Amino acid sequence: MNTEQKSKFFQYVDTTMTKELLRFSKGRLSNDEAGKMAKVVVSKIDWNNSALMHKGISWIAKNYINQLYCLN
Repeated sequence: MNTEQKSKFFQYVDTTMTKELLRFSKGRLSNDEAGKMAKVVVSKIDWNNSALMHKGISWIAKNYINQLYCLN
């Protein structure tokens, strides 16, 4: 993957993560908060973990929000 492709991929992941964090927070996060949080969450993802990658961005966002707000 070249630099431009990586940039577009991570832009997509950031945008998607932001949307999913907003959705699962059910109004607890603002757009700005979700955007900042998305960058943190995306930076922590182990892109080499095939089991985690199989789960997807939505699953990662949901679990992050659940841990953040102790929703389990």
